[in-house]
Amino acid sequence: MVAIKIKKGLDIPIVGKPSGQVKLLKFSGQSRPGDFKTIALNLSEFEDLRFSLLVKVNDIVKIGDPLVEDRSTLKRAFVSPAAGTVVEIRRGLKRALIDIIIEVAPQEEIKKFEPLDPEKASQQEIIERWLLGGGFSRIRTRPFDLLAKPSPSPRSIFIKAVESLPFYPPAEFQVQGHETLFQAGINGLKRLTAGPIHLVSQQDSIFFKQFNNVVHHSVVGPHPAANVSLHIQEIDPILSASDVIWTLNAHDVVVLGSLLIKGEYFTERVIGIGGPACVPDQTGYFKTREGMPIEALIVGRLPHVDGTLRIISGDVLTGTKVDSDDYLGFNDYALVVLQENNERELLHFFRLGTNKFTNSRGYLSSLFNRSKQLFDFNTNQHGEERPIMDSSQYDKVMPFDIPTVPLVKAVMAEDYDLAEQLGLLTVVPEDFALPTFVDPSKIEMDEIIKKGLKAHAKDVLH
Repeated sequence: MVAIKIKKGLDIPIVGKPSGQVKLLKFSGQSRPGDFKTIALNLSEFEDLRFSLLVKVNDIVKIGDPLVEDRSTLKRAFVSPAAGTVVEIRRGLKRALIDIIIEVAPQEEIKKFEPLDPEKASQQEIIERWLLGGGFSRIRTRPFDLLAKPSPSPRSIFIKAVESLPFYPPAEFQVQGHETLFQAGINGLKRLTAGPIHLVSQQDSIFFKQFNNVVHHSVVGPHPAANVSLHIQEIDPILSASDVIWTLNAHDVVVLGSLLIKGEYFTERVIGIGGPACVPDQTGYFKTREGMPIEALIVGRLPHVDGTLRIISGDVLTGTKVDSDDYLGFNDYALVVLQENNERELLHFFRLGTNKFTNSRGYLSSLFNRSKQLFDFNTNQHGEERPIMDSSQYDKVMPFDIPTVPLVKAVMAEDYDLAEQLGLLTVVPEDFALPTFVDPSKIEMDEIIKKGLKAHAKDVLH
């Protein structure tokens, strides 16, 4: 067991964080909780994949029916999160698939597989089930943070059973009530690797200690304590581009377990809803399902104020801006509402800033008790991109063994040999979300790393 303790990082002190226990999400004007018109398979984050579309408008589908197949991996299906009629197929740039929208039937049917005992089933049976049933759409591989392929088998597997992002529900909420499914998912993964399965949970969490066939580890500290890159760095470091490590979160493992012992695709998830512009008494953690319409999630939660609101599917650092007619992201577990603000504040650098957050101690608010003071963040960046002036700001929030600015500059220069030496293979874009947040130069470091990993993976893996 490894006990990971970090001091570098930052828990963003933002107003509107959800709290309390999980509640059932109720929808205003509907006949029963969970009764809504449409659900979508949201594929927007898989813009680099080439899909074969398996359905057309007016087709009738069940929960778990394959809707698209990933051309790069034979039989890897992305399946329907709802039962009903396909009413719309949305495409984006270069006809990339964005949403497959399903009008939900009054009585939903579920595609059923024969149950499999993960401790008795063969490797091939488990792989086939997860490929056809949508399980392999939830397993990622390092380095490069791509969707995992069944072969080669991983040298180790990491399960992230901890969350440190603002608005994201504790990992326990995704598993409570589904402990048998979670253990079945672990047992299935165990059959696919000769190496260990590392389960990393919060230091003071007892809940995850009940599960076996894993090596238990703990982590404590500010965000990014929950980032898998940190866990891999401390437990089983990546040394070359040929290393293969699989990564999942706690909810993913429940999905895998359900496909095995129940023979069903698991659509339930818990999400956090909140934000500075969310109606205060409407924040919280809610039990809902995959592919929810944003319109249903925001009903009754938006204030009647002047100006425009920004709705984010996912976390405030790396989430996606959405509109009311969009759908919850495939891997998103939060919905955040911020006030749009693009107005330049006159002489704001000369003000005391008692009500403004600063990580560089540039405002008077830095003298207050920062552990208790919360700030009403909006979308204003207070300036445009400018040259990097003070690289020490990034290192304060980066607990990784990498030189932040040299790595970013190496990627920008497309010097991938140097970037590898500086640690490119050990990181993913989300690891640079905090440096981007505190960056006075307004440089989108996470986007730079994303493009760099994509380009380098293309050279190395093809």
